[in-house]
Parts: sequence; C-alpha cells; structure tokens
Amino acid sequence: MASTWSNLGINLQGTGDNSGTWGQLTNVNLQDFDYAISGVAAITLTGNTTLAFTTNSSSTTYSNEAGRAAILVLSGALSATTVTVTVPNIQKNYVVVNNSGATTIISAGGSTTISLLNSTSAYVYSNGSSSIFTAITGGTTNQIQYNNSGALSGIANTTSGYILTSNGTASAPSFQVNNGITAGKSIALTLVFG
Repeated sequence: MASTWSNLGINLQGTGDNSGTWGQLTNVNLQDFDYAISGVAAITLTGNTTLAFTTNSSSTTYSNEAGRAAILVLSGALSATTVTVTVPNIQKNYVVVNNSGATTIISAGGSTTISLLNSTSAYVYSNGSSSIFTAITGGTTNQIQYNNSGALSGIANTTSGYILTSNGTASAPSFQVNNGITAGKSIALTLVFG
C-alpha cells in the first residue's frame, strides 16, 4: 500500500513502505506535529510573503516551515504600507502577532482575508478552501475592547479626563469629555437610588 499524506503534510506510511527509513520518517512526522501544535515562527517582513509548507514529502530530514507553525510572530520596519502574508491553503489555525510596522493581510489565496493593524494579535484559521477567518482579535495595547457587530474591536483614549460612552445604538462606543453629572441626571439618580 502506498503512503498518503494528511492535511498537515504528515506522511501516512503504508504497510511495508519505506523499509530502512520508516523510523526516520516517523521522527519527521512527530517533529511536524510538534511544530504545528506549539511551534513559533519569527518572520521578518520586508514585503508580501508566502509561508513555506511542504506536503507529499518523503524527506528523512526535518526542517521548520513557517506555514506549519502554531504561532506567527511578524516583525519588520515597515511603515505606511499594507503587506500580505499568505499561509498554506489547508485547514489550520494560527495565533498571529503583528509587530511589522504595517497593516498585514492574512490570506490563504482566496478573497476572504483578515487585516491586522500593527501592534495587534489575532487567533485566525484557514478553512482549507482559500478563506481566512478570525476567531478572536480586538484592539492594541492600552485599548478597551468591545463587541462591534460580533467582532472584538478596540478603542483608545488618548486624552486624560474622558469617559467611555455609548448611546445604545449600533454605533461604536466613544470617549467623550467628562462634563460631570448634569442637574437632570442628578435628580434622576436621586429618585432611583434615594
């Protein structure tokens, strides 16, 4: 029976296959599993990047491939630009940390992508059909997170003395000048709380 390969590129060895190299191939498979579960790929971006990923390989030598890693840490000195990082078009989840200096689009080659602002992180997954989805994302350091139509978003306050308010509609909360409690609100609070 001939070998086949899994979604993660794991060599599923057939009975009687790979005489003399079976153990080495098994070790490569175990290292691939380990990297897919807990591997961290540090990637310095200088422009659009496609992450390495090999499948259907019978190599007896292991090598880290960023497309198989569990965590992608993006760095670089980009500014005022948008770059695309293309992950393998397989069923796979990633934690992405974007410290590249640019907005980064995560793609699996299709039209459904996600964008990560600089200094943000997200938990994303590829469905194996060229689409990328975000499971958890929202804001950057020192932002307050809120639900924005089902997506986690963040809002920053850059001015001291402001308070976070919402008008109760579909619009996002915002920081407003803290003018204190007006006479009408003071009377209403007195009636409610005594």
